[in-house]
Amino acid sequence: MQFCKAALMAVGFTASIAICADRGTAWAQQPASPPQTSPNSSTTTLKVSTQLTVEDVTVTDAQGKPVHGLTQSDFTIREDGKPQPLKNFQEYVTQIPSAQAALPKFPPGIYTNQPSSAPNTSAVNVLMLDEVTTWLNGLMMGPENVMYAQYQSMIYLKTMPPGTQMAILMLGNGLQLVQGFTSNRDVLLEAMNSVNYESVPSTYVNPSTMPSREEACMAANRQSQLVMDALAQAATFLSGIQGRKNLIWFTPGIPWLTNYAQFSRSLCFNDYTAELQKVYAMLTAAQVALYPINPGGVGICDDSCDSRMDFAEHTGGVASYNRNDLDAAIGEAIATGSDYYSLSYVPPLAGYDGKYHTIDVKVDHPGLHLQYRKGYTSLDLVELTKSIAQPAAKGKSAPTIALPPAVSQFRADMALGVPPSTQLLLAVRVVPAATPSQPATSPVKGDLNPKLKPKALIRYDILYSIPAGQVTVADGPNGTHTASVELDLVAYGEDGTKLNVLRQTANVTIKPERIAQFQQNPFEVPLQLDLPPGKLFLRVGALDVPSGKAGTLEIPETVAKW
Repeated sequence: MQFCKAALMAVGFTASIAICADRGTAWAQQPASPPQTSPNSSTTTLKVSTQLTVEDVTVTDAQGKPVHGLTQSDFTIREDGKPQPLKNFQEYVTQIPSAQAALPKFPPGIYTNQPSSAPNTSAVNVLMLDEVTTWLNGLMMGPENVMYAQYQSMIYLKTMPPGTQMAILMLGNGLQLVQGFTSNRDVLLEAMNSVNYESVPSTYVNPSTMPSREEACMAANRQSQLVMDALAQAATFLSGIQGRKNLIWFTPGIPWLTNYAQFSRSLCFNDYTAELQKVYAMLTAAQVALYPINPGGVGICDDSCDSRMDFAEHTGGVASYNRNDLDAAIGEAIATGSDYYSLSYVPPLAGYDGKYHTIDVKVDHPGLHLQYRKGYTSLDLVELTKSIAQPAAKGKSAPTIALPPAVSQFRADMALGVPPSTQLLLAVRVVPAATPSQPATSPVKGDLNPKLKPKALIRYDILYSIPAGQVTVADGPNGTHTASVELDLVAYGEDGTKLNVLRQTANVTIKPERIAQFQQNPFEVPLQLDLPPGKLFLRVGALDVPSGKAGTLEIPETVAKW
């Protein structure tokens, strides 16, 4: 493919990225574009989104079956007792993939994140094993709980409905990603079977040595902090995925965290109430509903039961306890959270007051049961997410990274197995370069895994194409206009190991006489990446920096030796 050079006259660029802005290619035109600004417009203005409160509501009948077909007029919603007009309304239902839902055919080497149909998909799901609280009965070790949760999860996965998107997390000394999102049962079963358990130091006591009051408090406080950190990381990780996420968490509960007032009278527990409200705010803003499941089985329902109910009610999920059939509990949680109505409204408060605001939703039909979060704490989530770490990959310690929220979401989108993001449509052409990589005489393209040998690499040409009108254009100095797009490439091995990473940002300055031409043509950028021979997965992503919109897709590739 011949890259056009006329763009060099029309735009300025950094990082030595040539941007083709004067004409597109036939394959790049195939993805449908969203509504565009008028070609006669001199500039595209930044759109400031109104703050919205999103409320996901599951509606079931007397038999617990999802109720479909309700309309916006059937719902009323109140905040702090005052009716709120609905801004948006959408019903989401379970969809099973079919042969008719195939994407349009593209030439060899061409891939796109364009949806095959309207994006009316149901929720994605996460199983979270827990070595911090599930390992324990209170503050004493109980490894059989974790083992039973793993065993029951594998029973469910063997009969999981086709098309169910699932990921697996592990809460231990940090949050780890065991398996990214996939609907492949065999991959999920292999990942779940590979989980090994380790006790997390300082989170339990030894009853045989008669632990002191201070030792018990230290263990309880360590549990609380690890849980808070992990749930915040999970919220950040999942916030990059559109729609509802059902986080199925195997835990006997942690009552001193959710009911501090009761336990503080006799023990030296730390008060995490404020931090817990922040975590709830992050989870609900990311549309994450918690479904706590007690792995202790029948007969285990004490103060921890109230704790699990608190987690569920504050995020719109359902707590499960006093049962041994955890596989059925998983299925019920997924079924409950996959068919729902999404309502949104503009909150009465323009800013953030740090207070809790109640939400009440009703449906104008008798005999129906509604499940939703009952309120939220008004907090500035932009500030909250600045220092939240992403979950670590399997076998790695939890990282500590501070990223802007949009970039943090984009990084989450780039993880192996995460469903494609389609806020920003894109197409890519991925083909071996005309000449092989020569690392002895030229630098390696990308941040290569140190364990790989540069001499064995194969160089690939990768051409990004973003349809016309999708890249945000803002006013620049001296009558010019600017655009900024971050382009990420991450190559993963079959075991999830990162093989190579490339990140570059195209910062573009557009002359006034070229703005109409820029808006009417695809935004194209050629990159190169060196890949090792063998089977791998190439994660491709683009982030429109001003708007925060991202597009990602995952490409299976077999790299042949040169």
